[in-house]
Amino acid sequence: MIDERLVAEIDVLKTDLAVVSKKLDSKSQAVIILHEALEKCKGERDEFKRMAEQVMSRYQLLRKTLSQGTQSDGFSAKGLSQLSSQHLASLLVESREANRGLQQEIAELKTKLGEATGDIKVLRQQLRENTVNNNHKGTSLNKQELVYHMEKLTVQIQELQSELARCSDEKQELAAERDIYRNKCDRLNNELNYILNGDERKLIDVDALINEKKTLTNRLQTVEEEKRHAMTTLSKYKKILENKLCKASSVSSDVFLTPRSSPLCKGQSSLIGRSKSYSDSAEDAAVPYTSESNSVICSTFQNEPPDQSASTKDDKSPKALAEVALNSSQTAATPEDLNEHKPV
Repeated sequence: MIDERLVAEIDVLKTDLAVVSKKLDSKSQAVIILHEALEKCKGERDEFKRMAEQVMSRYQLLRKTLSQGTQSDGFSAKGLSQLSSQHLASLLVESREANRGLQQEIAELKTKLGEATGDIKVLRQQLRENTVNNNHKGTSLNKQELVYHMEKLTVQIQELQSELARCSDEKQELAAERDIYRNKCDRLNNELNYILNGDERKLIDVDALINEKKTLTNRLQTVEEEKRHAMTTLSKYKKILENKLCKASSVSSDVFLTPRSSPLCKGQSSLIGRSKSYSDSAEDAAVPYTSESNSVICSTFQNEPPDQSASTKDDKSPKALAEVALNSSQTAATPEDLNEHKPV
């Protein structure tokens, strides 16, 4: 329903606009016609002015001729008395007719001048009315455009005000969160100072502690990688040792010796004990490094050198233990030694 009404109103406005445009065209054509008539009137006025000027010039010439004739003929009392009465009468009649013709021409020119002035006034009034109507239409259209523009601007201003209010609320929330985190940081620093040193005046650089923690974690990772490499080498050495032990057991299957008296059994038992102790020490290899890192952190807090007891507790690294196992495997009993212990 609303769309149909809008379409109907638009059609009505279109028809009104077409009618107004047709009226405007007709009025513009009428103005053009009136302008042409005004130009014609101006031309006729100029012609009449020329004619009047010609008549005035003829009149002046006649007066000059008459004055010259009177001077030449001696129009005095003596000259007039000498002229005939008929000649004087003809001159008077001609002058009177010329005066009447000039008076008629002057009257006609005055009437035409009055008509031209009236037409000019009418044309000026029509032009003023047309200009006023056009200005009124233009002002009405300009007012409508200004109203639409003002409505759009009001909508934009409302949107900007709502955005400004939202931004101010977000700013207040962020400021509150900032204050909370700042207070939390201050409290944490105070707690750390109180816990570590018991001196509230001394401040601790948290960034330095974080960097030290990162370095210690990197060192711990490197130590873990070394441990993995040592475990892989240990597994290889264990396999080599097992292979050698299997070969030795296959060779000494015919030997009838007791475990106590057999040096091969003694070597095997010693190797097995060493491998077990090495596996236990390898499993606990990371413990000294963790204790060392903790001691370093505490020493940085208390401005004291770290305790080296944890690092010196176990001097045997995984690589050293692996070398010991390899040497023990090399010093194990060989088949030649077994042949020496065979019964005769």
